[in-house]
Order: sequence, then structure tokens, then C-alpha cells
Amino acid sequence: MSLRTPLAGKDHLKVAYIVSMFPCWSETFILNEVVSHIKSGWEINIFSLKKFSEEIIQEKAAPLVKHTIYPVSILGLLLQHLVLLFEDTLKYVSILKDLLSLKFISVRMMYKAFIVFVISPIYIKESKDKNITHIHAHFATFPALLARIINEFTGIPYSFTAHAHDIYVDRSLLSFVARKAKFIATISKFNKKLILSELPLIYEDKITVIHCGIDPDQFCYKQNRPSLGGGEPLRILSVGRLSDIKGFKYLIDALYNFQNEGQKFICHIIGDGPNKNALQRMTIDLGLQKTILFLGARRTEDVRRYMEESDVFILACATCPREGHDGIPVVYMEAMALGTPVIGTALSGIPELIKHGETGLLAQPESSKSLHRAIHYFVEHPVEIECMRKQARKHIEEEFNIIETSLQLRAQILRCRE
Repeated sequence: MSLRTPLAGKDHLKVAYIVSMFPCWSETFILNEVVSHIKSGWEINIFSLKKFSEEIIQEKAAPLVKHTIYPVSILGLLLQHLVLLFEDTLKYVSILKDLLSLKFISVRMMYKAFIVFVISPIYIKESKDKNITHIHAHFATFPALLARIINEFTGIPYSFTAHAHDIYVDRSLLSFVARKAKFIATISKFNKKLILSELPLIYEDKITVIHCGIDPDQFCYKQNRPSLGGGEPLRILSVGRLSDIKGFKYLIDALYNFQNEGQKFICHIIGDGPNKNALQRMTIDLGLQKTILFLGARRTEDVRRYMEESDVFILACATCPREGHDGIPVVYMEAMALGTPVIGTALSGIPELIKHGETGLLAQPESSKSLHRAIHYFVEHPVEIECMRKQARKHIEEEFNIIETSLQLRAQILRCRE
């Protein structure tokens, strides 16, 4: 099944969106895009490689779940494989040979790629049954691989968006999925340069930068924020999965030094993840358990409320070998749209969103000292910060507006029909 709103005219397409897991709490950028397409009148079918496993589902995602296609039973897959093998033996064998010829840098990557082939028949069948006219995948790894496999069996054109870990950590599949893609979207100029370092220059015209975005109209900008001082503690918020790439340990270390200078603050951290216990132990060891509070995963409306009530939003994005690093976290955009000042790190595409000294402050990644200095600047320069938060809202409206960015993506997809 699919979701759509009425639309007349030649621009109507039936688009399959391929994602790793839907819904996913940390991937609001995909949800925002899908919702924008549906509002524009496009018929969207969501193909999820995995069944969702998270307890919290975004309010906008809930009605989409029952219209999402998930993997089926082994027996069902086996029957569909037999159908494919019977209908086009040469194509079936050719795709297997192509996968076997790829140079994977890890056994894990190779294993997952073949799992995608195993589950692909159900999505091939759905694409045919629903008369899908275009496929768009999010992430240049397994979702894009599924798009390529469907294309091989059906001829349906496809494209994909490259984000972060999918091109920062392991690019074993990049050349294979890019070869037959109609176009490649990516979220930053930083990413485009990285992709072109891996692919021949003939791909340059095929790659287009389309930012992730949010709907600014859904975020009420706070014209007047309370002044700092008066003995009240600085209210800090950080939101993200509790993993290495979010850099929470650097934030905690910076706040430890901030407290040792006699500064008062209360920091709320929203999110869950593998580093939760280690980070909580760190705050206890540093005597920060009363000023740094872990709130766990929270619903969207709760996150919004904490953002509105905070003096500053800080996310110290970092790099780690296993996960790579973030692209441009949407949570920065949400804070900026609300008028909450932001402090981030000068990593990957983040400076394209947070322009240091213009729309927010940037610290050096993996540097608690640099982050500490940025926090001090925030406290000591209220006039400059006020100008920055106004410019931040304007920047979101002009460059990271989901209405405009999703329109850019739809325009790219429509060009595939020309």
C-alpha cells in the first residue's frame, strides 16, 4: 500500500523510497522528506530493509508504518527467488556474479550485501505490482544496492542520497550503485568532493547537492529570549544517540572545566545508545551527576520543549573508526529554527549549516578545550549571539527548508523522465 494526496497532471509519479529501517528515531530527515513529497501529491511507497525495532515512533511516522513494505518469511522469499530464476536465469546469475566480483573491505559488508540480494525478490514483486515509476534510496550502501538490483530486474530508474557513514566508513558498494543511477544526491558540498575522490570525474554532473531540511513553519522562532546571568544556571541541551560520533565525552569534559571555574549550569542530554553507561560513569567520576542529567530517548514534542527552554544547544560531533562521523545533524537545524543558539564542531558538512560567528559557533572536533572556549564565548558575548541566532533562522529558511529541498529532489526525479 502507499500514501498519497490527490494530484492531477504529468508530474505525478509512483515512487518507492528504500531505507534501512522505517521508522527510525534518528533519521527524521528521511521522514521530513517523505511527508513533503506526500503533501505535494506524489504517491510514496516505503520499502524498509528491516522491521522497525524502536519503542518511540515519531508522530508523523505512525500513519506511514502500515503502508511500509518489510521483509517476508523465508518460504515466501524462496518462492519469489524461484520465480525470478525461472523468468530470467541469465539476469539472476549475472547479478550474483557482479556481487561476487566486488572488492569488499570487510566480511560483514559482504554478508549484508548478499542478505540484500536474498530479500530483494519481495521488493521486485512490489515494484512491479504497484507500477513504480522511480526508486529513490537513502544511503549509498544497502538501500542503494537494493535499488540497483530492482533496476536490473525491472528497468525502473533509480537514484540515491548519500549521507554520512555510508560514504565515510566503507565505500565498497559506491561505484557499483552509482554506475546505473540516474543521479546521486548528497547532503553537502563536503560529501560531493569526497564522492568525486572515489568516482571518475565523468560522475561530476550526475552528483547534486541537496541539503536535508526541516519545515521552518513547524518551529516557532522565539523573538525574545531571557538574558543570561542573575545567578541562574546556564541551561544546556544536547540531543543524539549516545555513541562515539556524537562526542558527548568531549562535552562532559568541557563542562567539568566550566564547573571548576565556578560556573553554574544544568545540562540535559536526550538520547539512548551503546555509550550510556560509560557516559553516566564519567559524570559520576567527575562529580557532575547533579548538573548533567541523562533523560533517555524522548518523543519529538518533549525534545522541542527542552530546546525552547534551553539557553544553548550543543552537539560536539566527532569521528570514530567504526562509525565515521555525522553529515549534518538535523537536530542543529531544529534548534536554529527555534532561535536557540547552537555550538557545533567544524566537521564534514556542518560548517555549511553552522557558519562560525554568523549562524552559530564551531569548536574543533574531539577537543574539549576548544568546546570549552566556545561555551565561554557564548556566555561573554550576548549581543553577538543574538545576531547569530537571527541569522541562523534566516539560513534555515533559505538553505535548509524541506519545502525547497524536497522540491529540488522532485525536480531531479522528474528530469529522469525526459
